[in-house]
Amino acid sequence: MMGKTKTMQQRTCNIIMCCKGHCKLVDDQATMQDAIITYMSAECACPKEYYTRHLVEQIVLEALYDYMNCADNPGFELRQIFHQYALADPPILERILTMFQLTKVRNDQGCVNGFTEGLIHQSDIDLSPKNTDGDSHDK
Repeated sequence: MMGKTKTMQQRTCNIIMCCKGHCKLVDDQATMQDAIITYMSAECACPKEYYTRHLVEQIVLEALYDYMNCADNPGFELRQIFHQYALADPPILERILTMFQLTKVRNDQGCVNGFTEGLIHQSDIDLSPKNTDGDSHDK
């Protein structure tokens, strides 16, 4: 069965990559939520203090909706959110962030679930510190 051909928005890809630990704008000890806040603050030129838990939840929910439109198997992804927590009952924000952390980006055939090599490459740029010229650091 062929996967969906829809591609997610760049912001959704960046948020998922923040959850996967690919945000170089924060240190290794930062939480997923901190990484998203730091990315969004840099992306939107808005102070970090503006990003309340409620606003972050709304941003993450929008990313979830976009992701679900592109996911190859959205039912499986939704089960991850609601049925993976046998001994705990975390808030929806933590559930979605954990689902994004575990989301499959590639398989043996290449990118899946709405990811593309272009989106992933742009995420690497977007989630890296910028030089004073506005260019990202070389790897």
